[in-house]
Amino acid sequence: MTVLNAVGQPVSPSDWRVIDALESVAADLGRSMAQVAINWVATQPAVASVIIGASSPEQLASNLGALDFEIPADARRRLDEASAPDLGMPYGMFTAQYQSWVVSPGLGVGDKPAGYAPPVLNGVTGPTT
Repeated sequence: MTVLNAVGQPVSPSDWRVIDALESVAADLGRSMAQVAINWVATQPAVASVIIGASSPEQLASNLGALDFEIPADARRRLDEASAPDLGMPYGMFTAQYQSWVVSPGLGVGDKPAGYAPPVLNGVTGPTT
């Protein structure tokens, strides 16, 4: 049997990965999948607001309860990994992992190699003696 999403398309394998991770994290935290999903989205760095809907006062109260807890780092990592899009080429070349491999193996993106010149800030070139 094929399961369809809200717009009548089959649920993709990548969608199932997110659903499975969400279900697992929700069970671990003793929260509903909706609460975990709302919390996860609301606490993403680039998200300024979240629109939630409810068909009853009880559902609204439950949805608002999504803001009463913190998702642990390991659970957030599982959700992030499950939802990471497959960027494909050439877009995959702009990920931190790829850039670290190409630019300076072993360094994190944004890390500076040892001996790198200190930054020039407001016309000051470094510590004065």
